[in-house]
Amino acid sequence: MSTLDTNIVLRWLLADVPEQTAAAEALLAGGTRCVVPDVTLVETVFVLERVMRITRPTVVQAVETVLAIADVEVDRGLWHAALVDYLAYPKLSIADTYLAALATASGRLPLYTFDRKLANQLGAAQLLR
Repeated sequence: MSTLDTNIVLRWLLADVPEQTAAAEALLAGGTRCVVPDVTLVETVFVLERVMRITRPTVVQAVETVLAIADVEVDRGLWHAALVDYLAYPKLSIADTYLAALATASGRLPLYTFDRKLANQLGAAQLLR
């Protein structure tokens, strides 16, 4: 099973470099099983939101497009939970909402943090004093 880097996902989603987009499309449509690591999706969200200035709802749609690819191995339940909070709490980053979803899904609570925004907005997080 292959692993996808962030730039493959971004070229496929953005279709901004025709030659690379075509190669990414061929790979993803060709039935090759690929792992999309969580760090790849976190970085993808960061680039789409912060660099490309794409709105959060559109970023969520883009990530859900990746999650919908049958031959992609990724923790879909975890990512759906992270994306719900990412939309609901615009002051939190995808890293924050992903960590809270991971802590919840794994039963490893609370998610200790010094981040007051995170602790005040998500029940999974607890401020360390």
